[in-house]
Amino acid sequence: MRSQGMDVLAGSFLAEQDQMENDSIQSVDGVDNGRKPLRTVLLIAFAIAMAYLFMTTRSTLWDRDEGYYSRVTMEMLESGDYIVPFFNGSPWLEKPILIYWLMSLPVRFVGPAEYAFRFFSVMGTALTCLFTFLIARRLVDARSAFMAMLVLPSTLMMLVVGTSAIPDAVLLPFAVYAMLVFVEAMQTGTRARHVVLMGLAFGLGMLAKGPIGVLPVPAILLTLWLSRRQVPRLPKQLFNTALALALGALIFLLWIIPANKATDGEFFRIFFGQHVFGRALKPMQHHGGEFLLSLPYYIPVLIGGFFPWSLYLPGTFSALLGRRIGGPRARALLISWIASTFVLMTLAATKLPHYIAFIWPALAIATAATITAAQENRLEPRDLRWLRRGVWFYAPFVFIGVGGFIIVPVMLKAPLTFIIWCLLCAAVLAVMGIVTVRRHLAAGAAASWRVLLIGMILFQVPFLLGVLPGIERIKIPPAIGKAVRQKVSGDTPVAVYEYFQPSLVFYLDRNVERLRNEQDVVEWAGRPEQGALIVPSEVFEKLHKEYNLVGLEQIALKEGYNYTKGEALTIVAIRRKID
Repeated sequence: MRSQGMDVLAGSFLAEQDQMENDSIQSVDGVDNGRKPLRTVLLIAFAIAMAYLFMTTRSTLWDRDEGYYSRVTMEMLESGDYIVPFFNGSPWLEKPILIYWLMSLPVRFVGPAEYAFRFFSVMGTALTCLFTFLIARRLVDARSAFMAMLVLPSTLMMLVVGTSAIPDAVLLPFAVYAMLVFVEAMQTGTRARHVVLMGLAFGLGMLAKGPIGVLPVPAILLTLWLSRRQVPRLPKQLFNTALALALGALIFLLWIIPANKATDGEFFRIFFGQHVFGRALKPMQHHGGEFLLSLPYYIPVLIGGFFPWSLYLPGTFSALLGRRIGGPRARALLISWIASTFVLMTLAATKLPHYIAFIWPALAIATAATITAAQENRLEPRDLRWLRRGVWFYAPFVFIGVGGFIIVPVMLKAPLTFIIWCLLCAAVLAVMGIVTVRRHLAAGAAASWRVLLIGMILFQVPFLLGVLPGIERIKIPPAIGKAVRQKVSGDTPVAVYEYFQPSLVFYLDRNVERLRNEQDVVEWAGRPEQGALIVPSEVFEKLHKEYNLVGLEQIALKEGYNYTKGEALTIVAIRRKID
């Protein structure tokens, strides 16, 4: 049977079940047991969602991105304007609207809690894992599909992206679902529903993060070209892809045209001119560098972000390029998926680690297939040699992690309790690293993958219970924001000078005035109405001496660390005393 409906999860999985029955391929435990894979997969997806949701409760917002997106959502709820986003009272034209729409839903029910803003990133990660399973089930086999579903959420990149209030984890399920629809269309022939579903995925992806939402298109086109001899009616496939892309663009235009009209053309100019084409042509906000020197940027990102499974990357690429995993179409798709995204993001001038997160599901599938092939003794000696060399990808990051958890807390003169939690993290990493390397070199990938999975789970215990909460002591915006809210009324204007973070605006729960120079501060001090000023303590002391500022009182002080600039900082909140 084949589901003809629009239901994403049920329809896709039923199609997978048909394929499994037709091919007589066994499930991961060696038994073809009908509905059991569905229950198992959904249980795993639910467990991933619950684990990630718990992670979102362990820290306040991180600057800068989380502060921006969360505050924009709050201003949307306060203003009732669901077309044009605003930040600090001004139009915020950098990103599309979907992330704010989604964030606003849980906030309406539970209030402005950090986990509410991160909720749809968690759900997006769980769905991405589910769609990754379905793709791997079609491309490779059930055993590899289950393993890919475990590999993906336990990578360092997904642990960060999937628990952050940013659009990337919201974008991923749409992009990966587009790939799932494409895989099914390649196997069964393209039908109208494939075009519609792919178009919806493209459109929602663009509403989540703009043109980057169509990253699947280059992967699809390259796949069709590489497998052109096996793809019947190639021109029709290309036409259907273009039709789906047009449908996606139409969905995106349904929002951005009214938004552009409401801003008198500024949305097109700022969003496309600066934040799409501008980011591609020159580095923005110091995210990038000289073109040639920045070309290797994503190589360490790939190795570090895929940790701990980067242990298998050399062997995986050897097996994939050597045609030892998957069939011709599977290899064409995985190679196209990884290569097209990696090359495009490398050529773009502005670079950030999560820009290549879209290739993580493909890497997880290829890695899982390689481990399965190793278990079944289907790899060649060259693949096994490259698997052993993966230790050189893996061990340095273990060493860096262990050293960081030991040295950094001491350098920051952290409390003893925090140091102990960090030492526990270091111990788990060290044991995981030593045991993994020994088993990997002695018995190969078939023996070492369980150590990695268990090690990453155990590592989360001290990290989530002690390290993340302990870091809160050096965060400035949450503490200053809370103190100011307690000392001044909600309608009291707040200004900032020489210190501005998006999360500070969020935790102050109001828009702030940004003072540009010393004369602005002097003018502020002389105003007759109530008001508060947030400023670095050394800056305020200097101004107080130079301009003899009077009638002011300190209402809060916070020593902490400005991690966006890498400097220790003491921030004070000053209030004008009004008789």
